[in-house]
Amino acid sequence: MAQYPLPQLVHRTRGRLRYRWRRLSDPALDPEYFEAWLENTEGVARARVNPRAACVVIELAPQGSGADFGNVLLRVPARAFSRGVPAPPRRGLGDAVFHAAMTAAVAAMPPGLQLPVAAAMGAPAVLKGAETLLTQGLKVRVLDMATIGFSLLRGDYVAAASISTMVVVGEFLRQATEDRSNGLLKSLVAAPVEWVWVRRGDAEVAVAFADVVPGDLVLAGSGGLVAVDGLVVAGEALLDCSSITGESAPVYVKEGAEILSGCIVREGAVTIEARRTGAETNMARISGFMENALREVSARERRSDRLADMLAPITLGLGAVLYAATHDASRALSVLTIDYACAVKLPAPVVIKTSLHTAAREGVLIKSGSGLDAFAEADTLVFDKTGTLTTGRLRVTDVLTAGVADDEFIRLAASVEDRSDHPVGQAVVAEAARRGLELLPAGNACCSIAHGIEAVVAGRVVRVGSHHYIAEDCGISCAALAGEAERLRSEAKTLVFVASGDSLLGLIALRDEIRPEACDVLRQMRLRGIRHVYVLTGDHARTAETLLAQVPGIDGMHTDLLPEEKAAFVKDLRSKGHKVAMIGDGVNDAPAFVAADVGVSLSRTQGLARESARIVLLRDALHGLVVARDTGLRAAGILDNCFTAGVGINTGLLLVAGAGLLSPVAAAAVHNATTFAILGGSAWAAGRRPAAGQQTDRRN
Repeated sequence: MAQYPLPQLVHRTRGRLRYRWRRLSDPALDPEYFEAWLENTEGVARARVNPRAACVVIELAPQGSGADFGNVLLRVPARAFSRGVPAPPRRGLGDAVFHAAMTAAVAAMPPGLQLPVAAAMGAPAVLKGAETLLTQGLKVRVLDMATIGFSLLRGDYVAAASISTMVVVGEFLRQATEDRSNGLLKSLVAAPVEWVWVRRGDAEVAVAFADVVPGDLVLAGSGGLVAVDGLVVAGEALLDCSSITGESAPVYVKEGAEILSGCIVREGAVTIEARRTGAETNMARISGFMENALREVSARERRSDRLADMLAPITLGLGAVLYAATHDASRALSVLTIDYACAVKLPAPVVIKTSLHTAAREGVLIKSGSGLDAFAEADTLVFDKTGTLTTGRLRVTDVLTAGVADDEFIRLAASVEDRSDHPVGQAVVAEAARRGLELLPAGNACCSIAHGIEAVVAGRVVRVGSHHYIAEDCGISCAALAGEAERLRSEAKTLVFVASGDSLLGLIALRDEIRPEACDVLRQMRLRGIRHVYVLTGDHARTAETLLAQVPGIDGMHTDLLPEEKAAFVKDLRSKGHKVAMIGDGVNDAPAFVAADVGVSLSRTQGLARESARIVLLRDALHGLVVARDTGLRAAGILDNCFTAGVGINTGLLLVAGAGLLSPVAAAAVHNATTFAILGGSAWAAGRRPAAGQQTDRRN
């Protein structure tokens, strides 16, 4: 940044600042991200950057009237300047008004002035069209070049100026519509927290956000933003978590409650023991997902672009054929001003980005348009069992030991599992706490994912895990409790075996419950075109079968699976032509997420599962699957309707223009008006919140 001068405040009015900063002309600037970051700065209501003028206009919120935003600009993250290709120029309202005024002036000018003024107005579109023709072939911009160029050649300077103006107005309206959809996603980009109040010793000190570490006691008072993920250790408060979960109702928290960053304290004050800070927080991760969504071009958008480019030569060819047949240049130019491409190409990014925001308001974080498309097209759901179809909140029901006291047995098992995030480990630790047992230090811990864990406790190696882990991986006989184990499995209980050295110490039985909404959600997904539902689990077959007998509509269940075996099963489904959505909640599911067409995570932790999934359900319930499916199907339906309407309307306009009933200027005006009617309607439809129980007749 040293090569750039400091930002300069060049204009100030009440509630509005304009800064000039040469760095804003950097071709790598990402305007959408820069504006999103700035608009989430305290005191900023709205921001608009003009890269061509190297300026940014900041509209102030009431609390920002006295802030020095020159220093704020210097703290913009480096990722704001990470765009691979320069952003296209943006048209403002001033451009549209200026061109409209110049068109009116051209009509009143003497002929000698009309040519140079009209040529100057049309030059940008003609040059862009020529460049496109030379580098990309017959694309949409070539049509603008043709209509403006031919109007100039035949001396119709008013028509040339008018069409040039409509090109500029069209670009402005398209940009304004896309800004609106981008603005919805920008609201989900994390606020750039600078300072956090932390209690250290007896003092409360302001600490830079980047310097907060796990274990710090972070203070959050009324009106403040929760900046870290952690545990409430003191106080109570009402939190606005709508930006995180989509829930509008405030959430009451008190000592012992887990809390996520990004929430706003509406009433009260809490002290939070930080568990995750900086880039690892929930707020930062969601922000990162939305930043990617702002930049990503989905497969449907790419298909729309390709189709639009394919249609451009058709319009050009029709104009040429009409001119050859009638020698009427006005008719030919009228046809050239009407192209199918706009109605095909423009709605896709608006509908998709608006849909992502609509889903986020309902507690479903869809990281990209491609994830939205993939879930809408899925015909097969594959569920992990524990924590997904079940609540994942296991509780200990039975403790069977072999020559060791129950409390000592639980103490050893819990000491090994103390650092585990797995529901089984958490349940064992919770049982030790319920019994009032003090855990022992555990060292040299070694985890075998989806199998078990071992550690050195009180001078001996203690292993805790599945029957497969203890009996097969470790070679320890479990025969002494085989009969009891079979009985407990028949009661739909999950079993955890505990061994020390080469001897079995006992087993712990835990029970999980089917999520109360599971049956209804599966029924709803069937109504929305899902044909196959499978369940994968690492549990013993008897345990899984007994529990899942409560859930109708399961096509198949596969038990005793390792993470890599789950991924292999998903790959096999895809190889048979199925489009697979994998739903899970833990690190064990990450390989299957990657293998599937789309992964859906229920995890509220910041782990590999959430990173590898393309959809995250922010509420701890399966209803978000229905929301995601409805959102994807509705977006696809809206875009299909846009295509049908665009082709139908433009075909009619071509016939009218070809019959000589529309002048080139009138044809351009009507074409633009209908295009933006389609665009506006599609944005409105995508932004509507789904009604409860909303269904769609669309099928895969």
